[in-house]
Parts: sequence; C-alpha cells; structure tokens
Amino acid sequence: MPPVVEIPREIREEFYRLKQEKQTLQDELFRLRQTMRSLANLQNRIEQITPESDPRELIHLILTTALEAVNSNNGSLMLLDEKTNDLVFVHVIGKAKTALLNYRLTAGQGIAHWVVASRTPKLVMDARAEPLFSPQVDQFTGFLTISLICVPLYHNDRTLGALEVVNTISGEPFKQEDVDVLQLVARLATLAILKAEGGG
Repeated sequence: MPPVVEIPREIREEFYRLKQEKQTLQDELFRLRQTMRSLANLQNRIEQITPESDPRELIHLILTTALEAVNSNNGSLMLLDEKTNDLVFVHVIGKAKTALLNYRLTAGQGIAHWVVASRTPKLVMDARAEPLFSPQVDQFTGFLTISLICVPLYHNDRTLGALEVVNTISGEPFKQEDVDVLQLVARLATLAILKAEGGG
C-alpha cells in the first residue's frame, strides 16, 4: 500500500478558493443568460404590441422581466398621475402586492419621486442609511426594505413613472451592474407603454 501523502494546507485552501470562484462564475453566467433571455422575450413581445394589447399583461411582463434580470422577487411599476403628480402602484409582484396595489405616493415622497423628478436611477444598498428613503411604505405594508433600485420611465419631455425592485433573493445588496440592466428594461418598458398607447 502506497504511503498517504498529506496535501499542504496552502494548496488545500487555494483549491477551495478556486472551487468557490468557479461556482461564482457559473452562477454569474447563469444569471447573464437568464437576463438575456428575459430581455429578448420582452423585446419580441414589444414588437407585437398594438393599441388593442392588454395593458395589464404588458405591465406584468415588464415587471417580471425586471425581477428576473436582477434576481429579485419583489418589485413594482409606478405610473405618474399627471393631474396630481402622485405615483400610483399600478402593478406589484411580491409580498406587498395586496397592500400596495393602487397605493399612491404623494409628490415629493421617498426615493421614487426623487428618481422621477431627477430622471436619475438610484441604487440603495442599505435603505436605513439612505436619507432619501421613506419608511412610510414599509410601515404601511409590514415589508422590510433592505436594498433597492429605482429607475425612471420617460420619453423626451414626458415622464411616465418609475420601475422599482426591492431586495435580492440571495439577501445581498444590489450592484451597479443590476442598475445598468434595469435601465435597459426601463427603456424597453417605456417603448412598450408608448406603443400600447398608440404613440410608438
């Protein structure tokens, strides 16, 4: 029987590190492929939109695509009420769905209104440390927001609303790459809404 050769600790640690790194890369590749499929599906559906298309089905597709793209289970699409300047939760997916549907954010309230007013996306890695974050929605729904991304929906001079995703499935904060992907979804969403209205 050949003698048992003990592998040095440094080599074992390096092997374990490489194994973890390989798994991380595989996970990222899987997410990238999933994101590309979701975006391609959304784009294909947009090409088929007419003013007679069901807007509820369209909005659900947009929000589902957004959540798949950034690995989240909770999100909402808010449209701007041009008469009152309220943001209205027209579609919600996740734990707060029942409470939030048709809920109105009054002008100037929270991150979403800041995003709409500035037309600038906002990445929040820690909601409790963010001065713009308003706990009012969490208090109303009983939901706990940890991390979020909110991006504006607009075209030329017209502001349509905002797309927001909350908390990743993994529990890790969102990253800048997630913001970039969500902005692409937002551009497709804007095109889809305009096309459904007959303006695209």
